[in-house]
Amino acid sequence: MTNPLGPVVVRLSEIDDVPALLDIFQQCEAEAAPATNSADHDKGICLLDVLDWQESSSARHPLLVVERQGEVIAWCALEPFYGLPAFDLALEISLYVMPAWQGCGVGQAVFRYIVAHRDEIVFTHLVAYVYASNVNSRTFFSRQGFEQWGRLPRIARHQGVQEDVLLLGRIF
Repeated sequence: MTNPLGPVVVRLSEIDDVPALLDIFQQCEAEAAPATNSADHDKGICLLDVLDWQESSSARHPLLVVERQGEVIAWCALEPFYGLPAFDLALEISLYVMPAWQGCGVGQAVFRYIVAHRDEIVFTHLVAYVYASNVNSRTFFSRQGFEQWGRLPRIARHQGVQEDVLLLGRIF
């Protein structure tokens, strides 16, 4: 069986990528929300927010995109885990893959890139926050060597209900 993904390019995001980043974010959030409650999925997130994310990225906190045949199909942000210097080597990872490309190796491609560039990005720990109900994300991060480090009970409103968020982490 051949991999439908084919070759991809992982690169730093550019200003022209911002609309695609918002579209992918909204697709992923809509996929997670049932049709009866789709209004919850993107409250407060707009093009200006994504533009701010792109503009605040840096070599230490990159906003990466995964491109296939010229189309952005995923993005990944590495952000400070906590605002104190004692936590500088810990980064929060956020990963969004276009629903049509989930399960095809896109997440693995960006994760391999991050690990290969670990000395340039400079981190010893990666932390991800994942809805407890998001089995696909939990499975993905588990396959990348992440473990559950904590649970924040009923901290988020998702799909119209209060939901637990899991703190997943990996030490390098």
